[in-house]
Amino acid sequence: MEEKEMMQRPDDNIWKIALALVCIGILGYGFFYSKNTTADLAYLIGLNLPLALIISCLFYAVVPKQRGAKIGGFSFLAIFICMIASGLIGYSQQKREAKQALSQIQHQYSEMIESSTDAQGLPKRIEQPINTTPKARGEFGEIERFTKECMDHMASQRNDCLLELEAIGWNSILDANRIKADKTFVESKTTIQKAKEVAIKYRNQTNTLLSNAKENIRSLNISESSKMKMLSSFDRGMEKAKKNIDAMWSLQDKTIKEFENIITLLSTRKGAWVVEGEQILFYNDSDLERFNSYIASIQNIVKQQEEIQRQSVRAVNRDFDRMKEMK
Repeated sequence: MEEKEMMQRPDDNIWKIALALVCIGILGYGFFYSKNTTADLAYLIGLNLPLALIISCLFYAVVPKQRGAKIGGFSFLAIFICMIASGLIGYSQQKREAKQALSQIQHQYSEMIESSTDAQGLPKRIEQPINTTPKARGEFGEIERFTKECMDHMASQRNDCLLELEAIGWNSILDANRIKADKTFVESKTTIQKAKEVAIKYRNQTNTLLSNAKENIRSLNISESSKMKMLSSFDRGMEKAKKNIDAMWSLQDKTIKEFENIITLLSTRKGAWVVEGEQILFYNDSDLERFNSYIASIQNIVKQQEEIQRQSVRAVNRDFDRMKEMK
């Protein structure tokens, strides 16, 4: 009798071991692979109940020696509970990955903004490349990579624009000694025209970049529901962002126009001013007032651009903080 009982004990434990392995597999899936983004218990019950019935039936079928209503019921209950737990684990993991992705994106964005101006607050090239390698995993890692790549494209485009302006001599357009040497003002007027062309070129490239970004969302390796949410968020965000972008380019056009007014004043009033040292001195107050009014207008435009950027940065960081709290 004892030998018979000893022979039966391993068989009695097979179903327990098998059930434990199934449950561990379900929980492991929740930890490593689940893309669940909700902790709604009613939703998880409705979603997992049919699948739990199927899995428990399959499990019950592969342990024929251990069939019985109690074993079947216990197996179903264990599998169902593990599937609910797996969903909650997946939600917790997705929440953690979402916060990781948002924090990384916000960090890169802050670094990009800080490195875009010099100590005097003047625009400069962004020297430090943006690290597009995602720290988050899964779908949020894909979203993190995509967003960082968009920022990298924007930074590269901005750098290229500044390089072209520098190449045409825009930074020295009002240099007094340069103006003194430009007797016919051909060089000055050519620079103004080239600056207009650069502005048009990069305004169009900015619009193309934004349009491509929306299309690229459709090719991301994420679920269709995530794509739809991302596209919807992109459209909402672009409503305000596009206004700021258009405002910045409009102000840039006005800046170029004011520089053009200065060159026109100097070229049409030859003999009414003189260069001494690093300054342009006018012989009459009327010309001086016009010149100063153009300079004041440029300074005012710069202040408007800086304010738009400050408001944009505050809004972006506020949105990042709000999303991290929601996650």
